[in-house]
Amino acid sequence: MTMRKHRLSWMSAVALASGVVQLAFVSVARAEEDSATETAAARTLAVDGLKLAQSGKCDEAIPKLDRAEKLHHSVIVLSRLGECKVSEGKLVEGTEMLRKVLREPLPANPTPALSKAYERAQTVLDSAKPRIAALTISIGGAQVPDLRLTVDGQTVAGTLVDSELPADPGEHLVEASAPGYLKAVARITLSAADHKTVTLKVDKDPNAPVVVPHPAGAAADAPAAQPASGGAPLAATSNSPPPPVHEAPSHAGAYVAWGIGVVGVGVGTAFGLVAMSDKHNLNGQCNANVCPSTSRDSLDSAKRAGNISTIAFGVGGAGLVLGTVLYFAIGNGSAEAGSTTPPRHFAGLSHGRALVGPGSVQLAADF
Repeated sequence: MTMRKHRLSWMSAVALASGVVQLAFVSVARAEEDSATETAAARTLAVDGLKLAQSGKCDEAIPKLDRAEKLHHSVIVLSRLGECKVSEGKLVEGTEMLRKVLREPLPANPTPALSKAYERAQTVLDSAKPRIAALTISIGGAQVPDLRLTVDGQTVAGTLVDSELPADPGEHLVEASAPGYLKAVARITLSAADHKTVTLKVDKDPNAPVVVPHPAGAAADAPAAQPASGGAPLAATSNSPPPPVHEAPSHAGAYVAWGIGVVGVGVGTAFGLVAMSDKHNLNGQCNANVCPSTSRDSLDSAKRAGNISTIAFGVGGAGLVLGTVLYFAIGNGSAEAGSTTPPRHFAGLSHGRALVGPGSVQLAADF
């Protein structure tokens, strides 16, 4: 059973490969048939076009020669097409065709007709080049964004502004346009070998739609407003105020209070240690809390250090408590400024105030 399945698979693969090969041969044959048909059609058009060009009827020869060249490239056809273009006044296009002919290498054993085509192409090109005119397009005023230039309906790259463009002798229509600007048009006539400059001034269109950025929350599909002059509709504007800008809360006061608190606690600790050291020394000199007169200075120093330590601890504690109150009070205030919900107070505290006195700290609060 397994061998039979393998045999069927092998036969299917052979049949598929055979079908692909047959399809490939059919495609190649169809392509060769189409190519032969196009070549024959190109030959007929070329013969007719060459005859017309030989008779001096280049206006009738150009369409036939052009179609023949597009179907099947021929140096002889392209050379005669370039000659006819030059004779019809299309110097720029015709000379480019002749240059293309001369860029192709001449075969080792060219036919007389091919050699003649190269000779004629060089002769016509040499006589036509000095007659090509030059046109410079300049844009007056400020720089215009998205500028579009055309000469006789053909688009000209914006990078060629203020650069000489090869042009045929005769009348030319130059146009410049841009979104939101009025079209500028100029007509200029060039003689053979002329070098002229045309300056176009592109002015803003007073009736052009004015784009106004929508504020946050404004409807994007709001109806457009009509200008008083009845011109083009203006972009819709909104009278709604801009959204409020909330600045980040500053906790500088809280940080300063905390700093004072830390310094106070540090000073209190230092003087407390001094007072404890003096008291320890006095314990060996005093009996039953009675000290001799020689120990009065040490006793005064211990009392002074103790008082300073107490006051410093009081100031430090007040600074720490005040900094905490300021930090959370400012934080809640900034959140309430941009929210319509009732403010949430820290740990149920509604209003708090710190009272600092000599040697004491009190925190009063209303609940």
